[in-house]
Amino acid sequence: MHTLYWKPMSGSLAPMALLEETGLPFDLQKVDAAAGEDKSEAYMRDVHPLGLVPALRIPDGRVMIESAAMTIYLADLAPAAGLAPAATDADRALYLQWMVYGAATLYPTYIRIYHPDYHRVREGDDEAVKALAVKALDVAWAPIESALADGRSFLLGDRCTAADIYIAMMALWHPGRGAFGKACPNVNRLREAVWARPACAKALGMHAP
Repeated sequence: MHTLYWKPMSGSLAPMALLEETGLPFDLQKVDAAAGEDKSEAYMRDVHPLGLVPALRIPDGRVMIESAAMTIYLADLAPAAGLAPAATDADRALYLQWMVYGAATLYPTYIRIYHPDYHRVREGDDEAVKALAVKALDVAWAPIESALADGRSFLLGDRCTAADIYIAMMALWHPGRGAFGKACPNVNRLREAVWARPACAKALGMHAP
């Protein structure tokens, strides 16, 4: 049994969608961040040492952190679900590229928008930090928009992978959803295709406000 520690509209959405897609047995533990549960001594001792969400307790009792790692792990754990190219598959290289791109390029940029205080040097810096991050997002989404320019629904063509689910999660986070959809119609098409999948839609329903 896997246990996912989660909170709404966070990086826990992709791992939750993978658990739904793969059919692996799992339990959900909602973390009450508003009440400070994620920063409690017990949570930081037993679940996530930095007091962040998500975390995934794997069947042997150990805990994984980092949403991208969880997403890759779960997709590989259930090959029959078809959400991860095999190591010998030529598509594996680009699959891993887009997973890491999401984690290393897109995710940190969104953190600067929603947690500008993490990057604050002086009082009053928050709006400047957010404005620069929004500009950086325009640049960061461009390679994905270009990769989908041939009309494909997913990054590797007609097959949906865990990378698409991970990227589609972050496509939900843009502060200007309407403008983003117009500026990145190809990414918007990927987003719609992912969240139309029944298992993914079920996970999104748990997260939607």
